Amino acid sequence: MKINFQNKIAVVLVVFLFQFSFAQKKEQIGTETVNVVKPYTPKISDAFKVKEIPELNEEANAKKETIKYTIFSFPVASTFTPSKGKAEGVEKEKPTQLFKNYATFGVGNYGTFIGELFVNHDLNNTDYVGGMFRHHSSEGGIKNVALENRFFDTSLDLMYGSNQKDVSYNVDLGYQNQIYNWYGLPANFDSTLINGINPQQTYGTISLGGNVTLNESILNKASLKYNHFSDASGSSENRFYAKPTVEFDVMDSAVKTNIIVDYVGGSFKNNYLNTNTTRVKYGFTNFGIIPSFVMQEDDWTLNIGAGLFYSLD
Repeated sequence: MKINFQNKIAVVLVVFLFQFSFAQKKEQIGTETVNVVKPYTPKISDAFKVKEIPELNEEANAKKETIKYTIFSFPVASTFTPSKGKAEGVEKEKPTQLFKNYATFGVGNYGTFIGELFVNHDLNNTDYVGGMFRHHSSEGGIKNVALENRFFDTSLDLMYGSNQKDVSYNVDLGYQNQIYNWYGLPANFDSTLINGINPQQTYGTISLGGNVTLNESILNKASLKYNHFSDASGSSENRFYAKPTVEFDVMDSAVKTNIIVDYVGGSFKNNYLNTNTTRVKYGFTNFGIIPSFVMQEDDWTLNIGAGLFYSLD
């Protein structure tokens, strides 16, 4: 009797659980569509306001902790070798080496000697002096030449110059002595007349000149030169040459004007036939003016000039 009662209770419990599970499946919530008529617009008043003020420990926050760390460094083998870049070579011309002082000389047959010496010395940062010596000569001795045939040519030049901030100038003085023998004779020349010929002629030249350049002046530069020439036959000649240059601007164009005064005058002791009783004199003076101006634009330059001369005998 007792066993049968327990079986009934078990059967009733099983049936109850089954019915409860089945009822749960029947009562599940389905999917429904909800239409929002008015969108939700939140307001500041709807937000939750925190009224509590957090407490901060300023001393703990201001203090910085010291952090110590170590690394283990060790070399790493690498076979990578970067190649160095090589610039393309450009051939450059070797600058010409200039010397303040130099000397040259040479020798040749017939006792020929040629030499040249130039010296220059700076007195200070602006002034300098210089000198040049030239010589060219031959002892002659040419075969089958009846007359004397040696020659001699020597010159000496001295100069002084200065390069200032606003002006530069130089002055030079020179002297030249020349001895020549004019030994040319006709093929059928009578040998008895050779002893009466003096083929030697001597020339002497003295020169004095100077140049000046002004940086901030209408007179841009000027050059002066004077030469005196004479020979052993009683001839003489003087020449004076002056060339000032004026430069100024007109309507953004540079106008340059060269003014030239050139005088030459001299005298001869004898005329061609040697029949004169007084010296033969001559003299000429040339006056010239050469204006020019330059027009310059971005891609072209035009130089225009003209010259006017007047000669006075």
